[in-house]
Order: sequence, then structure tokens, then C-alpha cells
Amino acid sequence: MSSDTDTTVFQNRGYFGKFMNGLRAALMAQRSLRYQVIFGLWAVTISTALRFGMDGVLPQGFPFLTFFPAVMLSLVFGSIRCGIAVAVVCGLIAWFWFIEPAGQFGLTHGAFLAIGFYMLITTTDVLFITAAVWALRELDVSRVKAHELAQSRSLMFSELQHRVSNNLATIAALLRLQSKKTKDEGARRALTASQARIKSISRLQRRLHSVDIQTVDAAEYLREVLQDTLDVAKLEKPVDMKIQADPLVVPNDVAVPLGLIASELMMNSIEHGAMLDRPIAIKVILRSIAPSETGLIEATLEMHDDGPGLPDGFDLAQAESLGLSVASQFATSLDGELTLTTGASGGTVACLRFRVGANSAEKPEPDAMDKVAASGAAIGKMPQAG
Repeated sequence: MSSDTDTTVFQNRGYFGKFMNGLRAALMAQRSLRYQVIFGLWAVTISTALRFGMDGVLPQGFPFLTFFPAVMLSLVFGSIRCGIAVAVVCGLIAWFWFIEPAGQFGLTHGAFLAIGFYMLITTTDVLFITAAVWALRELDVSRVKAHELAQSRSLMFSELQHRVSNNLATIAALLRLQSKKTKDEGARRALTASQARIKSISRLQRRLHSVDIQTVDAAEYLREVLQDTLDVAKLEKPVDMKIQADPLVVPNDVAVPLGLIASELMMNSIEHGAMLDRPIAIKVILRSIAPSETGLIEATLEMHDDGPGLPDGFDLAQAESLGLSVASQFATSLDGELTLTTGASGGTVACLRFRVGANSAEKPEPDAMDKVAASGAAIGKMPQAG
């Protein structure tokens, strides 16, 4: 068993935690028979000498006073059998020398009561120390099993993520092959766009693959996701992307749909910006407002581009773009609202308003991922748009 495991049972960092961890280490230490014999002899000798030294000071009726600590220390720093042996020897010494009539093993009524109490107390000590050692050993066994289970879970999770990544890569490769064999330009563009989305999803799940990481920095996360989207798109013209973000920590169940929405909005801006004869400029702004009385942080994700803007009479609910439909559906998993408007100086402004818990380290709501799954199911039922 590792030393790290042995010293982290009591997490209190103060003196009490150090004392308890030291006491645990003493109880669990495996000691040689020679050590136990020597410790037991010293415990008997010192406690007997102290009792003789205090004989003229103590009043009548304290024959076992110095022997109780000897028994307890032997149980803790020797072993259970060492403590029992010390208890027996000390009891006989006290009975012979310090219980009337002294110098013999007399069994008067008073001697019987004194020895009975001594046996009761030492037996209780032995039982409590034995129970404590047994409980600590069971705790160690449970912690080892939990550690092995956590390692197994981590390995299975990593293997699952690896297989998911491989499957997504295979699907993307099949779409790439199919797009090369497709003569229809519209179908080719749809296959290429689907290939880019699958690659984006693959990279997205890689960034959230750790079973131990339950929250992410939204600003850094969006920078990585959007840069991945640009890498996947393989544009022939440069893209001037600027990101301005307030500090915001979000749980994974919020990060997944947030990354997908940002990726789809970026793909939409790139698709329409490709028609221009100049570089594409995209500005991303993530704002967060202090927690409200409900304990929720109001957050806003805006994406501004300098493209041709929205057509007259545009309605997001009736949009035929698959990317916008995907973004709208995943916005519902955040209980958020997605809107698209034409910017004051042209271009398109996509705005996603959503809320996250002020304590992002808390466990996600039980139905959070169900909402994402429901959104995915709804997307799967939509008619395939170009």
C-alpha cells in the first residue's frame, strides 16, 4: 500500500489531522516480535517503577494507576498481543504488591473488586483498539478497491473516447471519399460541410475527454473550439478572428452544447463570408453578469461577422440552414435563447443568451445531459437541409 494512501485518511491539515494520521500510522504499523517483547518489558518496568515511586504519595485504593497508561501505550505502539501481555503482567504485579495484603496473591473482597475493575477497563481498551485496527484495515481495503475501480473506470472511459474518436474519423473519411465521387456541386458542398461538422465534434469531445475534469474555463475553451473550427474548414482566404471574453467557468454539460453552438455559428459565418472577395472578419464576445438572487450567472455569447447580412424577412425558426437548426436545437439544452440580427454596420450578429450556476463546481442537474440528448434526437428528425 502506498504511503500516500496511508497519510491522507484524515484530510484536516491542522494539528488534529496530523495527530490522527500519526495515531493511525502507529496502530497500523507491522512490528517484529523482538520489538514487541522489548517494548512490553520497558512498559512493565517503567510503570512498576513509577508505581513504587508514588507508593508513599498516593492514598489507598490506586493499585493500578500507572499500569493503565502502560497497557494503552502497548496496545497502540506495540500490538494487540503485546498490550494483552502487558495487561496480564501489570495486573499480577499490582495484585501482588499494591493490593492488601501486600506481598501475596490475597483474594479479599476489596482485592476482588479492584481486580475486576482492572480487568473490565483493560478488556475494554483491548476491544476498542482491536475494533479501531480492524476498521482501519477495512478502510484500507475499501480505499484500494475504490482506487482500482477508479483506475478501471478511467481506462474504460479513455478507451470509449478513443473508439468514439476513431469512429468519427472513419465517418469523416467516408464522407470525404463520397464527396470526391459526387458530381453534383450542391451535394458535394453538403458532404463537405457534414465532414467539417463531424471533425469539429470529434475535436470537441477530445477536449472534454477527461473523466476527472468536470468544469472548463469558457473563454479558453471557446478559443480552442473556434480555432479548431477554422482548422477544419480549410479556408483559402484568411479569417481575422478576435475573441473578447469575461471570466466564466462552466460545467461540462454546459460546455458541450456551448461549443457546438459556437462552432456552428462560426461555420455559418465562414460559409457566407466565403462569397466575399476580401478576408473574413469575425468578432466573438462572451459576457457574464454577476450571480442574481436566484444564484445564476447571466451569460451572453455574441458573434459578429462582416458578411452580407441576413436576407429580408429572415426567420430563424424557418431557416433551412442545417447549421443554424443545429445551433437552435442545442440552445434549448441550455435553456437559452439564440437570435440572429443584421448588425448596425452590416454583417450578421448571432446572440446566445444562457444561464449557468454560480457554483460551477456543483454537480450538473440530473436532466442536463438528457436535454442535450433530446436536442440531438430532434436534430436527427429534422429534414436534411442544404
